[in-house]
Amino acid sequence: MTPDHAAIENRDGMHADLGAKLRELGLTVNPLPTISEPNVKTFRRQISRLRSPVLFKGLIENWPSRMHWTPDRLAECHGEATITALMDLPCTGVFFERDQATYEKQTSFRDFLSLIQQQDLRNPCYLAYQPADELFPARDHDFEGLLGSFNSDPDTRVWIGSAGTRSMLHSDLKDNLFCQIWGRKYVILLPWENSISAYPCPDNVVNSQLDLANLDIERYPRIRATQLFAGVVSPGDLLFIPRGCWHDIRSLSPSISLNHWFGESLGLKDYLHLIVKLGPECWWATARNFIRKGVLAEQEATTFFFSPPSTGKRLYDAIRWGNFSRENDPTLDRNSID
Repeated sequence: MTPDHAAIENRDGMHADLGAKLRELGLTVNPLPTISEPNVKTFRRQISRLRSPVLFKGLIENWPSRMHWTPDRLAECHGEATITALMDLPCTGVFFERDQATYEKQTSFRDFLSLIQQQDLRNPCYLAYQPADELFPARDHDFEGLLGSFNSDPDTRVWIGSAGTRSMLHSDLKDNLFCQIWGRKYVILLPWENSISAYPCPDNVVNSQLDLANLDIERYPRIRATQLFAGVVSPGDLLFIPRGCWHDIRSLSPSISLNHWFGESLGLKDYLHLIVKLGPECWWATARNFIRKGVLAEQEATTFFFSPPSTGKRLYDAIRWGNFSRENDPTLDRNSID
């Protein structure tokens, strides 16, 4: 069942170094800061002292999930489960062409695992943002052992997909441990303090307007003013992405990844500061959605990849409920496993 990964990675040039392409446009792209032989002590010291990304090579190599979470093993243990996955996703562009729900299809987990490994698959497919404990026992990973007292208010999600899946440039509210279990992904990061260079969407400031693979540098010149970090995250690696840090993640091969968000969230003050810097277009969009999505409770569009609430709705929630990140789970249990 295991495919020829080299063949898949070469399909349509998906193996190409996106960082090199961005350097050709005149951008500053540095390698991911990396610790090659980490242990728990050095890991904790790094995330407590630094608010910058760090790649910990091989830190989770000995986790049981590295052995148990291969497509063959998952199909053997859970193949009969029914899942709702995203099928035939677009390969380009920042937004979905249609509402996310139109890409959702039910299938058996076994058939999905077979599909993601097909070399002639024309459009990516993804079982994404899946709560980890619905399929996988907590003993397969050990975030408590890694984080200890740092591990407050956690949320752990699994991402399983074909080559070519994309999480376009966006920013999370919490610190993020991105763990690569199987396959390889290419990651580009942009620091939170340079958020204005990410060109946040006026009506949703946690999502960027930039498609880094097809970047129009003349339309978005501020990206020249920041430094990016880029590199490959391989099986057994853990990437620490500090809260607010913008990240663009693309699968180079069929892939299984694990996210663990934890700790205190960025809050209203952080985003108000960004909104002010973004100017009138963002102010008007925020005010409009405060009324439409907050006061009038109109349904949010879902044309981003797992669309979070609009900025105006977040502001309404902050004033009404005292929680800027309320309703931040965009799946609303739509991708549950039956």
